[in-house]
Amino acid sequence: MNDSLMDPLEWTVRRTISIPKKYYWETGNYDVSIRTKAWHRSVQSLGMTLRGAEKVGGFFVSLLGLNASRYDDVTAYMTDEEWKEARENARKDKEKRQAYLEEKEKQKSKSNVV
Repeated sequence: MNDSLMDPLEWTVRRTISIPKKYYWETGNYDVSIRTKAWHRSVQSLGMTLRGAEKVGGFFVSLLGLNASRYDDVTAYMTDEEWKEARENARKDKEKRQAYLEEKEKQKSKSNVV
């Protein structure tokens, strides 16, 4: 169950149905029932179909740019100094938001007391 090379379909099936860790053709044991052979081949073919669909989907996602950040075109060309400045601005903005929320909470608690 901890095999990193196991496809997701096989992992899901192995959680519910007990099947060997290796397919019968990998072990060299061809003296298994037709049912076991059919099961192993169906799991293999469904796993291959799933991997193929993931590759095709990954290609189209990359082609359409859906796996990239909205700001990749900006951040890709930022220098170290610009990154430091951006981090500092983000830290200051976060402190301002925190102070604003704390002040808002104080005003809310004062209005509830009166």
